[in-house]
Amino acid sequence: MTVGILGGTGSFGAALASRLRRLGEEVLIGSRTPTGEVVSNVEAARRADLVVLSVPPDAVESTVHSVADALDGKTLLSVASPVVFRDGRPTVEAGPRSLAELAAEAAPGARVVAGFHTVAAKALAADEPIAEDVLLAGDDADAKAEVAALAERIVTGKAVDAGRLEAARWLETLTALLLNINRKYESETGVRITGL
Repeated sequence: MTVGILGGTGSFGAALASRLRRLGEEVLIGSRTPTGEVVSNVEAARRADLVVLSVPPDAVESTVHSVADALDGKTLLSVASPVVFRDGRPTVEAGPRSLAELAAEAAPGARVVAGFHTVAAKALAADEPIAEDVLLAGDDADAKAEVAALAERIVTGKAVDAGRLEAARWLETLTALLLNINRKYESETGVRITGL
């Protein structure tokens, strides 16, 4: 499978690309400013089997609009989170709809799944196993299953179905929560769902 990462030069996108390549996946790094081995976001979306949206919150709609035609029929995994930093501290500026829902509106032909909001870039970049679960939300069962299969190769835990795409409204805010916990305890925390 070829995975295209839109915004793949950022810390999370680059770390995910590194982890996927170690798993033997072909990865295309997309960017607004392609150079060398970095292709345009449109080319990454066009050539990929599965596309990852890893851009800042204010770039979600414009990025997805710019590649919407290339996303028709494809799974789009939104890892975008509405995290902003105030006085050096992470907080959330969430709207009434999630970034994943905005992406789905911008590319109605894409099968959007939200996930990986609780997995840290630092954990993805490291060589150690990631002893966490991945929470996924989406309306297309086949797209969720596709992302779940990939997620369970990345983490040693489970891919947990958190419900319809509207659940991304809560999943996306977990990033800021974990960043604050990690800052307080000088740690790298993740999420495990028990009792399943």
